[in-house]
Amino acid sequence: MRLRFISLSFVSCLLFSVSAWAGLQAANQSQGGSRPAPTRQEERQRREVQPGSTQGAALTNVTDAQPKFNMDYFVGVWNFESNLSESPLGAGGPMSGSETIRNVWDGRFWDITIKGEGPEGPFTGKGIITYQDSFSGQSYMRYEVTRGIALLRTGNLGCDLGGTCNLYFETPPFEHNGSRVQLRGRYYLTSPSSYRVTTEIAVDKGEYRNWGTTWYTKDEKAKPPAIK
Repeated sequence: MRLRFISLSFVSCLLFSVSAWAGLQAANQSQGGSRPAPTRQEERQRREVQPGSTQGAALTNVTDAQPKFNMDYFVGVWNFESNLSESPLGAGGPMSGSETIRNVWDGRFWDITIKGEGPEGPFTGKGIITYQDSFSGQSYMRYEVTRGIALLRTGNLGCDLGGTCNLYFETPPFEHNGSRVQLRGRYYLTSPSSYRVTTEIAVDKGEYRNWGTTWYTKDEKAKPPAIK
């Protein structure tokens, strides 16, 4: 009986010592200012190094707000060059000129003036751009009359988290030189002073094919005044 009592006393003392040691360790860690567990963002940043970064900058998430596109990007004088394929819209070949875009009224309309020269000689054009930002997203419309052709381009636009912006467009079907024509394409805004437009054409309900690419370069010295 006495031996059993001694054994129980020894076990009790052992358990008490283990509990006291664990409490002491927890207190030491608390006093030492232990670092809180890393957040999900910090853990992702530690595992994935941002391309081109040596400072460990925070990465973007899919939940981050998408940046809005500012249509005043187009305000100014742009020199363009293109090489279009032959189609019912005209002879194929190189084309060049300038496009002047000015702000109109309250920042929702932009005036277009075009001067150029192509395989069929010099030409001029006029048009207007409108923009709308609604719950369904950003959209725009560009209407112009150039070389005797009236074009209505409509589409959506947007930017990704890296700041790259694209404008997609299509035209309603229209008739020209006895053919049914429809266009679609995309604006690639590659930098503040240059962009390109790729266009596809479908004739008489046929398959879309490449019509050409137009390159635009901004004249940094030209500052066209707004139309008030």
